[in-house]
Amino acid sequence: MYLKFGTPQVHKNMIVIPIIVHDHRFVEFISIKQAEELDLIEIVETNEVNQLEVINKCDKQVLIPFGMTVHGGKQDRTIWEPILLPIGGKQNVFNHSNEDLSQKWVIPAKCIEQSRWNYKKEQGFKSSNLRLHPNVAFETISAKGQGAVWDEIQNYRTEMKYNMNIAPTQSYLEMTKTSEKKIENIAKNFTTVENQCGIAVFINNKFIGIEFYANPKAWKEMSNDIFQAFAIEALRFKTKSYTRADIEFQGKLIELLKNLKLKFSSRDGVGLGKVVDFNSENNKWRGITLVHDGNIVQFYLVSKRGGSRYQAHRRDIQFQTEINQRYYT
Repeated sequence: MYLKFGTPQVHKNMIVIPIIVHDHRFVEFISIKQAEELDLIEIVETNEVNQLEVINKCDKQVLIPFGMTVHGGKQDRTIWEPILLPIGGKQNVFNHSNEDLSQKWVIPAKCIEQSRWNYKKEQGFKSSNLRLHPNVAFETISAKGQGAVWDEIQNYRTEMKYNMNIAPTQSYLEMTKTSEKKIENIAKNFTTVENQCGIAVFINNKFIGIEFYANPKAWKEMSNDIFQAFAIEALRFKTKSYTRADIEFQGKLIELLKNLKLKFSSRDGVGLGKVVDFNSENNKWRGITLVHDGNIVQFYLVSKRGGSRYQAHRRDIQFQTEINQRYYT
């Protein structure tokens, strides 16, 4: 995949650099939102809070992107790794014998609503237009650390001065909807250009993250949700002073990316391809990507700016205790 940076787009303290793909061979897939609209996919609860099931009936490959949120069920959740489901039909999910065939794919989830464990209305889930903003996403890129996600959501409440009457169940989605108009007013200033497949973002002249896809059509469909996720970061830092320097942002970005010292680990994806996690040596950057058939399906890299200091031992014990109580009492 050959990529280049487009002309920066600027709105107040947020700068977006379009990432443009120059290739005619793309990984073909549709997003889970599009599959839902066609009633070709269903997300259902399991007996584990950190797992959901997806029933795929689609005749195309379906991408469930990292950072997507789903609302409903007994708790709102987020999907914490990118997943590319193969064309629907009976698949051997667990790589066992041919007798163990199913259309159900078990996918990893994390809770983004701490204080609810009951059904409000319907029992199923729907994908949300709200993506995780970088600080919460940073804590989500890990096979561990549910407590870190909760801590960062609570810190987000404090930063944004959300009253405790807002989202009493500590729902990230309900909190964020409080700022929906402000977020939309920032995001609408950024547009997609021809052959764009992603963005790199600066907030207050600081590089904060990058996200791109192997299919410009998919980017166009998901772009507004992604603009809004980064717009939350612009809101978080809107009162912080910074120097309005005349910077050649494309060059600065290339230099920053070259100097990142990242450690990588990989594993088989739930569906197609391999998931690769990466962390910087100073633990200020985390990322995740899905690689299939030699192509990057989704690439996501962010830094954490401010936010919570995770108390791992205390919060993980609390999480495990609550999980056990929910299912076994």
